[in-house]
Amino acid sequence: MENADRFRALGVQLVVIGNGAPHFAQAFLDEFHVTLPLYTDPSLKVYEAMALRRGWRTAFSRKTFTASVDALKRGFRQGRTQGDATQQGGVFVMRRGGGIVYRYVSEAAGDHPPLDEVLAAAAQATKG
Repeated sequence: MENADRFRALGVQLVVIGNGAPHFAQAFLDEFHVTLPLYTDPSLKVYEAMALRRGWRTAFSRKTFTASVDALKRGFRQGRTQGDATQQGGVFVMRRGGGIVYRYVSEAAGDHPPLDEVLAAAAQATKG
């Protein structure tokens, strides 16, 4: 959450949506000191509505392996899987009042868009 202040400076509200049970969400907040609003959707309906990828190939791919190794090098350890490990996420920037300005669908676990791309989209979204 080290970059959250950069989004706040743009007047952007960040929201996290996970897919585990509510008690997992609380444990995530506590363990990683997350101060953003966190919602959970064990039904995966939000993921389906946003056409996000799901499947074993997305969970166990070369990209996932590479992202896992990179995370280990940075000191992160994968704990027990919480939620559906085959469901991948994404990043969306939306205008207040509706409309998607930016859409990034993760191909595999650990696949994230470039931060500068998301910040540029957030700046665009705040211009109305």
